[in-house]
Amino acid sequence: MTELKSSSELKAIAKEKSLDKYGTLIFANILIFAIQFIVSALVTVSGPANFFLFCINELITLVISILVGILVSGKAYLYMNLLYSQAVSTSDIFFGFKQHPNKAVTIQALFVVVDFLVSIPGTVIFYLSRTNPSSGLIGVLFIFIVLGLIINVYVSLTYSQAFFLLHDYPDKSAKELLAYSKEMMKGHRFRLLYLHISFIPLMIFGVITLFIPLLWISVYRYATLTAFYQDLIVKYGNAGKVDYGLN
Repeated sequence: MTELKSSSELKAIAKEKSLDKYGTLIFANILIFAIQFIVSALVTVSGPANFFLFCINELITLVISILVGILVSGKAYLYMNLLYSQAVSTSDIFFGFKQHPNKAVTIQALFVVVDFLVSIPGTVIFYLSRTNPSSGLIGVLFIFIVLGLIINVYVSLTYSQAFFLLHDYPDKSAKELLAYSKEMMKGHRFRLLYLHISFIPLMIFGVITLFIPLLWISVYRYATLTAFYQDLIVKYGNAGKVDYGLN
């Protein structure tokens, strides 16, 4: 069985592959953020603050967050090209519009809907604690926040490979891609979690240095996560498990 690479090895690969591509990759990240921000600003309903308007805007935000999955798919395609030493271009982020956008939206919907559902209890309790503050409600709020975080992290780690798999297995359904990601991540969730946590010091540094280094850090981080996928898919390929759960 193929030996999996350590976090430091994955980061070294990401650094090497990104070395002369930072301009393209940073601009692609900025473009994705700008598109999401502009679309949100254009479709958000303005008017007197009331509960109905709040619900409408929350629904709009939810829909936009799901549709952003098309750009997330394009971002995965861009970084897969990077890691596999293919030509990269900012326009790669729009590849998701060509490569089964319906599947990208379905995959993204899982993350967005789970995040929305687990946030509901905490939001309700937070509202109640503002109108009727008590130590009991604050304690319950803390519990629901922690539970929501645990569920979100578990789902994010378990299905983290689905967007990458979409480009390696475009003929498979979103359900199959999510199932394969779940199978691939068995025994590797904590490895990926550790990889995420290892970037926290760099992110803190980026924040305290006026955020500008975060442009570089975001590229470095996502390239490393793509290297994680590359490493994992090679392991499964060599073990004869590439089609596990997809047939």
